[in-house]
Amino acid sequence: MEDALRRLQLMGKIEGDISFMVRPIQSTKLHSWDTALQSIDPRVQAMGNQKIEKHFLGKWGYASILPAQLTQQYVTAQPYQELDGPMIASSGYQLMATAGVYAKLGPLTIQLQPQLVSASNADFRGTTQTPNYNKIFWGNSSIRLNAGPVSVGISSENITWGPSLMNPLIMSAHAPGFVHLTLNSRKPWRTPIGSFEWQWFATYLDAIEPKYNGIADYSNGDATKRRYFNGAMISYQPKWIKGLSLGVTRVVQEPESLFEDNKQWNLLFNNVARVNDASFNVEIQRDQYAAAFLRWVWQAAHAEFYTEWGRNDTYYTMRDFIQQPEHSRAYTYGFRKLFGSEMEAINTNLKTPKHYWQFISEYTRIQQPSTWPVRTAGSWYVRGDMPGYTQLGQIMGAPIGSGGNYQMMRISKFDGWKQIGLQLESTTHNAENFEDGGLAFTNPSVTKWVDYGFRILLDYPYKRFLFSTTLAVTRSFNYNWSQPATASGLGIGNPNDLDSYLLKFAIRFL
Repeated sequence: MEDALRRLQLMGKIEGDISFMVRPIQSTKLHSWDTALQSIDPRVQAMGNQKIEKHFLGKWGYASILPAQLTQQYVTAQPYQELDGPMIASSGYQLMATAGVYAKLGPLTIQLQPQLVSASNADFRGTTQTPNYNKIFWGNSSIRLNAGPVSVGISSENITWGPSLMNPLIMSAHAPGFVHLTLNSRKPWRTPIGSFEWQWFATYLDAIEPKYNGIADYSNGDATKRRYFNGAMISYQPKWIKGLSLGVTRVVQEPESLFEDNKQWNLLFNNVARVNDASFNVEIQRDQYAAAFLRWVWQAAHAEFYTEWGRNDTYYTMRDFIQQPEHSRAYTYGFRKLFGSEMEAINTNLKTPKHYWQFISEYTRIQQPSTWPVRTAGSWYVRGDMPGYTQLGQIMGAPIGSGGNYQMMRISKFDGWKQIGLQLESTTHNAENFEDGGLAFTNPSVTKWVDYGFRILLDYPYKRFLFSTTLAVTRSFNYNWSQPATASGLGIGNPNDLDSYLLKFAIRFL
């Protein structure tokens, strides 16, 4: 639904100064956005359920039932890393169900939307898993006090920062949400110099249950210990450049024991550089990430360009940063364009186009730069003794994980809420194994682990239901770096290449 709003923004149908850089969207305009979404197809009730809504105390309060969703998937071999929140990367059958209610009483809002996950967690090639994963999460639940553009509260909603559709570097919907204290904007704060959106939060991150450690992305350090986690982002839209959003993000995590010792609940401003003094021994225990992003919307062309650039290791001094800014960097850039005959007439027609095409391309590179033989940056999501940059064992940033590279292209045809799309994708896994293991000095066509695949995407509305289906096919060349020395590297007849299939089916009752 948020992606549909983002497409409507490219059409000029909703406010142009909403950056979509901090999600989930907290807004005072859900009902007006419902109207915009229903202009695509009036059968679809999007953000809430106005037909099952009860007002009380005049206009002071109301309650409504939120959309219910059931997602099922079956994976034949290698698990797929997806932006799917509490669902785990596993083989076999998996189910996620969610439903909830929303209530408002003056400035107070309460949302209860738990999630149930059940996965067979079957063994797959070269692994032995603990079967029958079952867990209930708070999901997209929150209690908030709201005033104007500001919202403060306690939430367990998934946080996504930045413009990336597939691989946000710092915060994404890949891992389960965590209960956190949040202070954030719920609509753009408009000033004489432009609009601002922001979020600050603090939380404890949970370790994975030891018996399910096999599904963890990383298990560096003591994976049974909690960590204190603090993060913030700000997005700015200059008044003088229409459609441009600029922003920065920063997060810091540290062992719970260190937090209990120093009680520094706001870590974002006192450890920007690791200067060589008495604080170094404290700073070396912390794990920190920062990124800058840009999104530029060209509504006249119904297109957008975006990029995000980040580092996972702070610089020692400003001289260090100037001399080698690429150390420990990662980046993403992407482009989206809507086109078709109805899009050509949109500027003279007040109606929302129902028939149009969409093209998306995105590239992410987390593999460390070519300077690694001189100064290695190691794994992007693993630093020091931390058990990874994870919540319950799943990375909170890009699903492709440490050292991964990713490229995708997607073409879709829309007819209202109907969509049929084809996506081509390529993923390089854990390139630090390729580099630090000395494989980079041999034949890379044999020694790299690369997945090539495609997806077919289908969305279909029927009455108050929205059905979504994904069929993905992937061939893993040199799966888990297991190819014999005599392999050709061409993927023809190599015994350790692996084919994997994903079938995902979701039903949303609106």
